[in-house]
Amino acid sequence: MTSAHHRKKQPDVIRAQLLRAALELVTQGGTQAVTLEAVAAKAGVTKGGLQHHFRSKQLLLDALFEEMNRQFVDSFHAHIAEDPDAPGREARAYLRAVVSSPADAEENKGLRALIGGMMVDPDLRERWNCSWQEGLQLGPGDASPRDINSIVCRLAADGLWFSDLIEDKGFSPEVRAAVLRRLEELTRE
Repeated sequence: MTSAHHRKKQPDVIRAQLLRAALELVTQGGTQAVTLEAVAAKAGVTKGGLQHHFRSKQLLLDALFEEMNRQFVDSFHAHIAEDPDAPGREARAYLRAVVSSPADAEENKGLRALIGGMMVDPDLRERWNCSWQEGLQLGPGDASPRDINSIVCRLAADGLWFSDLIEDKGFSPEVRAAVLRRLEELTRE
């Protein structure tokens, strides 16, 4: 028997390979570049092997989106845990999670293409919004001045994130850093 017959199946490793391959394809050519054949070839598995994990392109893209969302949620919660100052903690954690990876990082390149899908797919939008926003939700009429500052910070962070994703070069790194410092200050007012 060859060593291939002795290899143990590692479904988690294969699944991760498939998601990385799909992310590379999304990064290079958008979601339209993702086909089951292309992902299987890039990951070095058979199409049947891919379909064991993901029966369709949509399920593969959904899993990729969920993985990226999970990474964001994990980062958000890690930043909450690291911040000893409770007032404004969630807003600072959101800001830090949003700006924690550089715009040219591979995951952000793939995220650009997936954001396009989120813009037109209400289900993707709902899953993104529901998965981590519990700590940022306010009931009607519950907004204190500090809450309003946190909301302003979150919306500004979203704008900065979007600016990074589209590679807006409209301001220098020094100005960007000053904006981040000001947003952090705003969460403490």
